[in-house]
Amino acid sequence: MQRRPLPNARIKGSVMLETVIALPVVLVLGLSVAQWAFIHEARAVVDHATLMAARAGAMNNAQMSAMRNAFARAIAPLHLAESSAAGFETAFLRRALPDSRINLDLRILNPTREAFDDHAQRDRKGREYLPYRRLDAASTRPGRRSGLNIQDATLLRVQARYGYELKVPYAGWFIIQAVRAATRWSSAYSARERLMLANGRLPIVTSATVRMQSRAYAGGQYPRRADLPRIREKRRATR
Repeated sequence: MQRRPLPNARIKGSVMLETVIALPVVLVLGLSVAQWAFIHEARAVVDHATLMAARAGAMNNAQMSAMRNAFARAIAPLHLAESSAAGFETAFLRRALPDSRINLDLRILNPTREAFDDHAQRDRKGREYLPYRRLDAASTRPGRRSGLNIQDATLLRVQARYGYELKVPYAGWFIIQAVRAATRWSSAYSARERLMLANGRLPIVTSATVRMQSRAYAGGQYPRRADLPRIREKRRATR
């Protein structure tokens, strides 16, 4: 028996139904691929910015202000609208600098306060500092409180938590919701990182280590040994 051809209306209706079902899936997948490509690019930029912040701290007595400015300057390409020197400075001053003040959590992980207790010296004004010269001739014996020798105590290790804004429509919201659902009952993210997720920003965590090229003066920006988190992300070291 020969089958009768389907009416054109039924064929068109079938195609329309398949399109309605498949289009959202294809759209979300395609936009998600684009968004993950942007995230990968942002990760590289933030990784470089963290290294620049650590280098600025190494040259400026581990001052947080110098490190924050260096980080903001390094992430300016994420906000760049015009490829010129004037456009770069505009992106740095109007976008990157305010962005880093709001969405960046920058911390020093090393040296610790215990390292100052073990190895600090005093200058003429009575300020405690860690020396950075002629460390090859210094003792390699670990300090009793810090567990570090002077060579390791003068390595500046910086951690950056940056909330990256997901700008691709639909995909950004979908990724944020997926991450929030996957980490709802775990301790993978801190309270600050969960706040970033709530504001539609994906936390990017990187760290960098450089050797001090100036005196690190004692202050409240250094952590206690007991407060140090476990660092699981990729570390970049320059000595």
